[in-house]
Amino acid sequence: MTILLTIRELHIVFALFVIGINALAAVLAFGVHRTNKQGGRLFWIFIAVAQTTVFVQAILGAVLQSNENLAPRDFHYLYGFSMIVFIALLYGYRLQVGERRYLLYGFGSLFIMGLGIRAFFIGV
Repeated sequence: MTILLTIRELHIVFALFVIGINALAAVLAFGVHRTNKQGGRLFWIFIAVAQTTVFVQAILGAVLQSNENLAPRDFHYLYGFSMIVFIALLYGYRLQVGERRYLLYGFGSLFIMGLGIRAFFIGV
């Protein structure tokens, strides 16, 4: 039994991971906001890891498209690129929202999760 996945299989499995980790990031952000505590270093590392998975997924998708010479799926690419742009927007607004930054990252992570779900169902 081999454990290695093809790039296509890895892209599909990792998409589910991206969706799940961003859902968990949203729950954690809402929890931190609800308890009125400061998100510690581990919280921000988790947010960074959750957002980094989007970039890894985009790289996997680009490699898959290049290797298999796939025809472009416009909306699939749009949702993937939108997640990357949205992460940049979250980062840009983080200082402007003050104490509500946990809500920003909570709703932002939910939005990224939603874009991921939409991209997943369009791409499969």
